[in-house]
Amino acid sequence: MRKVILVLVFSLFGFAAIPQPISLAKFNDSSKADKVLPLEAVLVVGNTEENTKSAIKEMNSLALVFIKNGIKVTKFYDKNTNWESIKFAAKTASFFVYSGHGTTLGINGATGGLCLNKLISTEQILADLRLKKNALVLFKSVCRGAGSSASDTKDIGIDEAVQRVTDYSYPFFSIGASCYYADNFTGGVDLFLTEFLNGKNVEECFKTSTKYPDYKKSFKFDNKKQIYVSSDVSSGITTLTTYENGIKTVKKTPSFKEYDRALVGNPNYTIKDLTNELN
Repeated sequence: MRKVILVLVFSLFGFAAIPQPISLAKFNDSSKADKVLPLEAVLVVGNTEENTKSAIKEMNSLALVFIKNGIKVTKFYDKNTNWESIKFAAKTASFFVYSGHGTTLGINGATGGLCLNKLISTEQILADLRLKKNALVLFKSVCRGAGSSASDTKDIGIDEAVQRVTDYSYPFFSIGASCYYADNFTGGVDLFLTEFLNGKNVEECFKTSTKYPDYKKSFKFDNKKQIYVSSDVSSGITTLTTYENGIKTVKKTPSFKEYDRALVGNPNYTIKDLTNELN
């Protein structure tokens, strides 16, 4: 898979075609096989600078995974990332997907926040955003979301990677989510989601893409959850693209270890945790 550290975005807003609700027969006992349940996903692509066609294709590919499984999709892309509209849609969302720049708008300048048509801090997320109980949060190629950032010029080390993942994930657990997954590879979130919707628990989904996480320990804010971080080492030269005050800088550097996949949640969390909430 091609690795994308910095996702760049596109302008489009709309609703997917109305799908058939997901069936309980796929996950639960036969006595519930005649029931179907509505699930909803909110897909957010924040403001970035270029490569919009590629970003459109990648996020819409993920949207198709939801739609094929009968999940209603609401899209908020680029300039149409109105915070008030996102907050309203998120209240009934069992899936929240963000793709775009990572930031240091967390508490006391830590990792956190969203880059929409305006910057949203961790404090605003905690104060204003609410998700459906037990929601799954997916970060698709977000700098710092899985540990590494496009601005890193060397191996940041596992401790810093874990801290960044912790800072980005913990606010979502306070607003309804039960699990957080971040992936910096093209198609990585799609694969994880496909496995999840097929009934695998999140630890199994994580191991589909990486068998040997660098780090696995109890999550410091909730010992029922585990935090996993996985790295990748590319050979040769890495091209770094960064933006500071709107100015683009591109440079090449010898490749180094990067932290590109992360998971925080109960290892046994499955689609049942979402469908059971709707019984």
